[in-house]
Amino acid sequence: NSKAMDFLRSNDIDVILGSCQNLVITVSEKTSIPYICTTSTRKKNLSSVFQLLPQLLDFSHAIFDVVRRFGWKEVTLFYDDDKGLQILEDLLTNHDLIVKSWKVGESDSADDQEANIRQYLVYMRRAHIQKVILVCNSYNTRLVFHQAWHLAMMSSPYEWIVYDPGLDFRTHYTGYPNLVVNITSLALFNHLSFGTSTRPSLERSLLLDSVSLIEKAVSQSGYTSYDRNLAILQNLRHMQTDGKSGFIKFDSGGKRINYTIHLMGFDGNKTYNASTWKALDGNPNRLSITHEFREQSVPFPLQGRVISAVMILESPFTMLKSGHENRTGNDKYEGYCVDLLSEVANKLNFKYQIYLVHDRKFGSRQKNGEWNGIIGELLVGNATMSVAPLSINAERESAVDFTKPFMTRYISVLMKVPETESSYFEFLYPLSVQVYVFTLIAFMVVGIVLYLLEKYGITRGKINSVISFQESLWFVFGSLLQGSTDAAPMTTPGRILTSAWWFFVLILVSSYTANLAAFLTVKKINTPIKTVMDLSSQSKVKFGTVKNSAVTLFFTRTEIESFRLMGEQMLEVDPGSMVETSEQGFRKVNEEKYAFFWDSTVNRYMTTKNCNLVEIGPPFGPRGFGIGTPPGATYLEGLSMAILQLSDTGVLNMLENKWWGPKDCPSHLDSSADDANELQIDKLAGIFFVLSGGIIFAVIISLFEFVIRQNEKMRKFFRIQARCDSNRRHIDAEFETGRKLCSDNGIDT
Repeated sequence: NSKAMDFLRSNDIDVILGSCQNLVITVSEKTSIPYICTTSTRKKNLSSVFQLLPQLLDFSHAIFDVVRRFGWKEVTLFYDDDKGLQILEDLLTNHDLIVKSWKVGESDSADDQEANIRQYLVYMRRAHIQKVILVCNSYNTRLVFHQAWHLAMMSSPYEWIVYDPGLDFRTHYTGYPNLVVNITSLALFNHLSFGTSTRPSLERSLLLDSVSLIEKAVSQSGYTSYDRNLAILQNLRHMQTDGKSGFIKFDSGGKRINYTIHLMGFDGNKTYNASTWKALDGNPNRLSITHEFREQSVPFPLQGRVISAVMILESPFTMLKSGHENRTGNDKYEGYCVDLLSEVANKLNFKYQIYLVHDRKFGSRQKNGEWNGIIGELLVGNATMSVAPLSINAERESAVDFTKPFMTRYISVLMKVPETESSYFEFLYPLSVQVYVFTLIAFMVVGIVLYLLEKYGITRGKINSVISFQESLWFVFGSLLQGSTDAAPMTTPGRILTSAWWFFVLILVSSYTANLAAFLTVKKINTPIKTVMDLSSQSKVKFGTVKNSAVTLFFTRTEIESFRLMGEQMLEVDPGSMVETSEQGFRKVNEEKYAFFWDSTVNRYMTTKNCNLVEIGPPFGPRGFGIGTPPGATYLEGLSMAILQLSDTGVLNMLENKWWGPKDCPSHLDSSADDANELQIDKLAGIFFVLSGGIIFAVIISLFEFVIRQNEKMRKFFRIQARCDSNRRHIDAEFETGRKLCSDNGIDT
């Protein structure tokens, strides 16, 4: 100190000019040499030091008033030195305000420092904190804004307050095209007051103001005074003037007072004076709002940007193209989700880069509370959005945000088609055993009745041409096979019976032919599993799903008893039936007796590509597929509107038809297969009734003919008997006459 004091006195120094240094402050106070600082100090009660840069406490009060004026409840503070700590202390005096602070420290490399900043921003977004105070140097301010831009956290509803006294950081947040931001800088300058002229930097402005103050103080002191430094000191204490940095006046402690802090707003297109803050002691209304910068029309935040979209390999949503090894970038992928992302990007004017989730999982909460899979990628900030068959449920919704669903999925069961029934005597299947037995009985009955009717019936020619019993059976059998024989019924009852038999044969043969065609064209599956519920009542076929998936979550939380029991079977009784990925599940279906519970959309696609697979229903557990975004993402609403517009214009339906097109494989478990059953006796009982009616009618006709023939025989008998009696009487009379004549003539009779 003594050396410095000797230096000042020996060189006849009247005023010291420069940044605040503790050693110089001490010497100035002891020598009463005015010390004009271009920076500020936290020391108080200084008599010879004049601070041109307003004290940080005033800026802290200004920030505090802005936060209170707009009713912010939660803020995040980024800082990199003691200035941030001082502002933090002031903010914490507001007990209604929640403050999360992050110190942006120096790292070994720029990449590590950016990664740390990104981690802070992601945490802030997960906590749904959308108000940010930034008190950092120029380099760290640029890093923070760059990472915030990548995470789409610069536009509404995010609002930023930046400590920037000289408006030196404007280039850090004005270099993002097509982006509406909500940034307020606390500065000593009104940027608009400079017009088209070049605005000097803060350091230069304070230096110019320092020179101007010295010039005015010296001119007022009378430079001939023997103690010039004291005169300059007194003049500076009473100095009031307008400088490059605004109105300049000092209090008794050398601190600058009665100046204005300008809150300069920037909305992405223009800079405006949002409000002003007056550094007036005792004035409760120091904050004056001159421009309401809230409630702005904000375009889609991702417009003009290249975003990262995470996907998962799941047919037909995302698949690798053939020859993908020789392709690069997005050209390696195809599928429903790839096309959907392309349509959304075209509508909202942004570009994208697709990458696959590294652990090949959709996302579930781990025991340590962290998320894996796609959800984890969104939460750590690696992905701007996920476009995948990611079902929306309460647990995932609590971690990330989802758009309106672009597709509704159900849960169904995928199985391998069992072996079909095959037999050399398959031609016998159309009719049941009962039908065959009753047909045989009908054949025998008709043959016997026809023989009797022909034997005892009346023919047209009055001459019985009797059919033998063998010929009668052969005639009935030939009629059954639509053949012909030499013998034919001649009696009316026989022909009536034959007509009834022919009608019986017509219906029977037609039914047999139709059912035989069904048996030969429809495969019959030899399986007891026709519905999902059949799985719980059998033990031959194992069933499972992907571990920690939305399907697993359904079975663990369902209140439906049958599904709950199946979930216990999969997770507790036979945990080996669970698989790590859907690909493992599909492989087990093809190689084992295994039923795989999975999304119906994927199962349906697999059945169209592999005719050996069959989907078992009915589907259950409806859920929507949505585009996932990090929590608090500002672009969520824009994505949802794009999904709704694509749905209204039929684009989503067109994409679904493209990737799930017509099914080329035959249906194995539909109603046509179930209808190909053998005909039971109850279906053909009518023709047996008709045949029985024909037999009865023929018998009645035969009896009627028999009665008529018997009557004719009786009448003939009586006529013959009367003639015989007449002849007998005539003979008797002749005999008596001859016997008498012989007796009269003595002849022995």
